Amino acid sequence: MRNLIRVPATTANLGPGFDCLGLALDLWNDVEVEAVGNKLSMTVEGEGANEVPLDSSNTIYKAMVTYAQRHHKSLPKGIQMHCRNRIPFGAGLGSSAAAIVSGILAASALLDIPQDVADQLDCATQIEGHPDNVGPCLMGGLVAAIVNDQKVVARKLEVASLSLMVVVPDFHFPTKAARAALPTELARKDAIYNLGRLALLTNAMGRGDLDLLADTMQDKLHQPYRIPAIPGAADAINAATQNGAAAVALSGAGPSLLIVLHNDSERTKVGNAVQTAFKAAGLVARIFTPTIALSGGSISVI
Repeated sequence: MRNLIRVPATTANLGPGFDCLGLALDLWNDVEVEAVGNKLSMTVEGEGANEVPLDSSNTIYKAMVTYAQRHHKSLPKGIQMHCRNRIPFGAGLGSSAAAIVSGILAASALLDIPQDVADQLDCATQIEGHPDNVGPCLMGGLVAAIVNDQKVVARKLEVASLSLMVVVPDFHFPTKAARAALPTELARKDAIYNLGRLALLTNAMGRGDLDLLADTMQDKLHQPYRIPAIPGAADAINAATQNGAAAVALSGAGPSLLIVLHNDSERTKVGNAVQTAFKAAGLVARIFTPTIALSGGSISVI
């Protein structure tokens, strides 16, 4: 029996929600998996096809092993897997979270483990290290999450329909390097700055209040330290706002930018301006225009 696993891209932080807020996007990776043969066989097409390993060190397979062990089970010796990747690889759009969630759902399907989102989320967070991407990847929509005594507490929040644009520059900015750029201590005023904006940001996202969103999708905990490390990012953000974007933030750790528009008609003007800014810094940038994915990862039999 062959199973299809589908998982969405995610954008985390949304400005002030560092490591605790994420949004699922209608851009999906598919994994076809079945128990067959006597060895692991993997093929990959699409984004990152030439970068991901095709053996037991693959993130999807490692997550499968972890989830199986969590339930005191063993994976079949023979597994055939084909991955169709549409989520840009290593771009701040949750590609690693998508791989982890894919593995957990694949193991659940192959081993007939009952679907338990809370259990899956706990496991995914332990692997990923934080819940901001794996939460919306599993649950869909806008998700706020915290870790309390090694248990994840996550809730879907109301989110309005928004006109979104994601700009992905051709710049490798590993999460490890992005985290290394952050200071070990922060001023109290910077923490207060983020706390107030995060509270109002969730209100703005729920109501689709673009004026409030412009004021609240701001950050002092991570963006001031990461944006200078991404060539052209500061100019690209300025170009987006100067050409009418309602709000701009790094998507996750970057290098991609999440842009909220007043309406879809602004996409060409804003997109061209942002691409020009990145081009001046020597980077080619791709544009994606996903909607919000209100559902998360799923399993179906094909």
